[in-house]
Amino acid sequence: MPNFVPFKNYSLRMIDQMIEAHDLAGPFLDAGCGRGDVALHLAQNHGWQGLAVDFSDAALGAARQALNGYPVEVRAADLLALEGHFRTIVMCTVIEHIKDDRAVLRHLRGCIGGDANDRDGCLIISMPSNPTTEWRWDDDFYGHYRRYTRDDVDRLLRDTGFEMIEFWDYTYPVFWAMRRVYTALFPAREPMAEVPEVNSASSAMQNAWEMGLATRMITALPIWPLVFRWQERYKLGPAGFEAIALARAV
Repeated sequence: MPNFVPFKNYSLRMIDQMIEAHDLAGPFLDAGCGRGDVALHLAQNHGWQGLAVDFSDAALGAARQALNGYPVEVRAADLLALEGHFRTIVMCTVIEHIKDDRAVLRHLRGCIGGDANDRDGCLIISMPSNPTTEWRWDDDFYGHYRRYTRDDVDRLLRDTGFEMIEFWDYTYPVFWAMRRVYTALFPAREPMAEVPEVNSASSAMQNAWEMGLATRMITALPIWPLVFRWQERYKLGPAGFEAIALARAV
């Protein structure tokens, strides 16, 4: 989940629209929960119960604090060994950090459903998009293995037991333009290590867009609700730098 607050709020808005348009339900799994932003949103705004998992101790500490008092269990887990049954699985900007993305999605497909005999449910997955035009220094900073095209996502989902029913490349034009300007004008922030796994472990607690007072001032601008409504018109249009997909288990 993005750490830049306006972008995070817009991403949660996209999740809400998918939930409402397709009548999704809990219990949920937040796979790679980071600070717990998505899990908190689902518990607060939809009344869902669920499980939030990650492998970063720092992220899990933040998630436990955020979710204290909500019906969400927070724990460390290996996604390839996870057990349970969930109506909705959410993976927000996680799959690009995983070397074997197919193995993880194939395993999580087995966790979809109300119980062992009921395999109906959905996956919401967001990922960095458009590898040819959008790879920047922040991909290395966050520990990304790859970016995805729409065809990549469709193929990945079909190969792992899902059918894609929505695909929104939702960051154009506002957040797309902001990222273009930021990564062009500001010096690249060096990743902590050469190994993506190490950078992935800290990515939930890092913000490549952090500019101190300037970031706080931009975040506090009262224009964001209007920006969100305007930008929504382009989620099926020109390609941005991040996409979100909804898939049904088949």
